[in-house]
Amino acid sequence: MFPIGFFAGVVLIFLGATAGLGIASLAKWCQHRSQDFPEKKVTTHIVLQSTSIVMWVVFMVFMQPWIAWLTFATITVGQVFGDLLMFSSYRARHRVPKVGSYVAVAKDVLSFSRPIPALHAIIGALGWFGMFAVCLWSTL
Repeated sequence: MFPIGFFAGVVLIFLGATAGLGIASLAKWCQHRSQDFPEKKVTTHIVLQSTSIVMWVVFMVFMQPWIAWLTFATITVGQVFGDLLMFSSYRARHRVPKVGSYVAVAKDVLSFSRPIPALHAIIGALGWFGMFAVCLWSTL
């Protein structure tokens, strides 16, 4: 189980880095937040992602595929809320009532005009795809 354990550890590093960047990004957003700050979405995102990190550690201890897949499902739902926050942030910063497309919002984040959210998104994606690969590997 060494190789899968090693890669699961790399995923955990990505998850930890993503969480740290998310906290930093949230702290900056809170400094400039408006009245329509999406507290419920933020809370849901944080709870689901934190839970998935704990679940991933449990997977690393027991190496049971069902734990990996349950963790993957949890983190995926949490990332949906992360995407909703990305839209909320875009609307707040650009003062628009509606966003045209996901591509426009993703381009905005990945432009690195705000490096912390950009790194949060990129490292988070590495963690998600890495977790998916480990889930598949653990099932074989």
